[in-house]
Amino acid sequence: MMQSFRNAAKGWVAKVFLGLLVLSFAVWGIGDVFSGAAVVFARMTGFGPQDIARVGDNVVSSEQFRRDLNDEIQRLSQQTGSTLSLEDARRMGLDRQVLDRIINTAVVDSKIHSLGLEISEKSIVEEIAALPAMQNAQGKFDVARFRQALQSNGMDELTFMNTEKQNRSRRMMSEVASEGTTLPRTLTQALSRYRNETRDARYFTLAVSEADVAAPTEAELKKQYEATPAAYTAPEYRSIVVMKVEPSDVAAKLEVSEAELTEAYEKFKTDYFTPETRTILQLSFASVDKAREAKARIDKGEDFIKVALETGAKESDVTFADRSKADFLDSKIADAAFALAEGAVSEPVQGDLNTALLKAAKVSPEHQKSLAEVRDVLVKRIQLEKAQEEIQSIYDAVEDARASQTSFEDIAAKAGIPVTLVPAVSAAGTARDGSAVSLPAKADVLKAAFDSDVGVENDALTPFDGYIWVDVREVMPSALRPLAEVEDQVKKDFIATRMRTLASDKAKALVEKAGTTTKLETLAQEVGSTVKSVAGVRRDDGSEEFDGLAVLALFAAPENTLTWALEGDGKSARIIEVSKVTTPTFEAMSSETKALSDATKKILGDDMLDVFIKSARDSSDVSINETLWQNFRGNTAQP
Repeated sequence: MMQSFRNAAKGWVAKVFLGLLVLSFAVWGIGDVFSGAAVVFARMTGFGPQDIARVGDNVVSSEQFRRDLNDEIQRLSQQTGSTLSLEDARRMGLDRQVLDRIINTAVVDSKIHSLGLEISEKSIVEEIAALPAMQNAQGKFDVARFRQALQSNGMDELTFMNTEKQNRSRRMMSEVASEGTTLPRTLTQALSRYRNETRDARYFTLAVSEADVAAPTEAELKKQYEATPAAYTAPEYRSIVVMKVEPSDVAAKLEVSEAELTEAYEKFKTDYFTPETRTILQLSFASVDKAREAKARIDKGEDFIKVALETGAKESDVTFADRSKADFLDSKIADAAFALAEGAVSEPVQGDLNTALLKAAKVSPEHQKSLAEVRDVLVKRIQLEKAQEEIQSIYDAVEDARASQTSFEDIAAKAGIPVTLVPAVSAAGTARDGSAVSLPAKADVLKAAFDSDVGVENDALTPFDGYIWVDVREVMPSALRPLAEVEDQVKKDFIATRMRTLASDKAKALVEKAGTTTKLETLAQEVGSTVKSVAGVRRDDGSEEFDGLAVLALFAAPENTLTWALEGDGKSARIIEVSKVTTPTFEAMSSETKALSDATKKILGDDMLDVFIKSARDSSDVSINETLWQNFRGNTAQP
């Protein structure tokens, strides 16, 4: 039944439609909620010049279609991080999806009207008045605040009320269609037991080798080759030239004068300054007296760490290594710590939070690097900054040269920037031998290359602080490789197929031979294997040791029987004994059972909503202005 429901729905995604029906009062984003969902209706006969569809007497305007399509394009562009064009939307079928969504919404509205459903204005008013955002300090409904919210969303009270009534009617209709599904206890119980059933198994593996497979004949290789042509078909390749320029490509060529170095050093001097750091041992006390007692012991020669350990602290708790003065949150502690000579222990220090004894275990003085020390680093820094400015002039020169039909190779040679010729690369970024092709901004370059064609002048890509140009020189269509060229691969595939068949046949023969009397250990000894066991396996929760086909086989066989499954390597098979089946006790009131029931009802509800929408649409007088629609589909201008 479920499958027939899905077939009836054929592609209608209920969740998308539900998104149009959900009512939202969150932060009063009324304009956002309804801008993409409303349908412009006109009570008129036939199509007007800008009417793209009709549901009964209700006509859908192309203006609404344009707005909704544009909104969807913008939404997907934000999600994917790349700008989608109108042509992209057409290729994806986005225009048809948007039109279907608008028509389905109109169908629901028409059904609501025919049923005479009416939403009470009183219920809307009461719900709005109860919203905290619409109440004053005394908890009373604030009319002024409500009107201000409407005004900020470009609505008046009448428009808002009509919109709310329409959308609540839609929501009510969707709830009637999708909710209220009651699951029989027997169904919930069966689903629960199916999901939570566990099985114990004993098993061993048998393996085959290439030596067990006879060398293929020419006829067998040809049959393998002809039976699976897709495996031996080369993808489309393209020969491309990639030219790029980024700051690092030109920086090393730029000269830096002594005056520029001196000026930059003064400008960035603080970047090359290292403040004084210290390793401080800090032991905290509840009172000054306790701190003085500890200080007296240390002054008599006892080790600071030893005293700390006696308080229950660990050495790591009292050691603050290589800290600057700014790293200490307590300024009083910081001042005292950085006033100590290396190795000295302070008097008790009363900080803002506690009293402490401090020891300066190590002092690393501040250091200001000289110009000589940072010369090489500073030169590269200046060169990169200058290169940022140089990039734009190089870009302008390259574009001028391209306009004059100058080749990439000549442009790159004159500009002194890198250029790469790739004889053949697939959309996956591999060469003919399967090795990876190295390209700058590889994903962007490949997309541009395979979206373009020979002779097309493409815009520069800007994936970083520079530019990349891509030129398609040749397109090599996808083609079936000759058998002689892929013979080694065909032979490997033939042997692999035979090994899988051989492993399956051996496993099947062992299970049939065993019947119900031969012990698993006896079978394992015949193939020189060892019996292992696993407990508590669930259908959807296999382990690394026992998963995939083995789990499927385990749950497909009755208790106390043998079964088998092919291993993932294709070279071995697993003989399995279903040693125990445990059916869990059904707990109707458990949280797990409730979650399972809710999830199942949601699936059933979505299916029922799909069926309702299709049925309503099939029974409605829906027509599309084919002239306007085809005009839109065939031209870049929107209707």
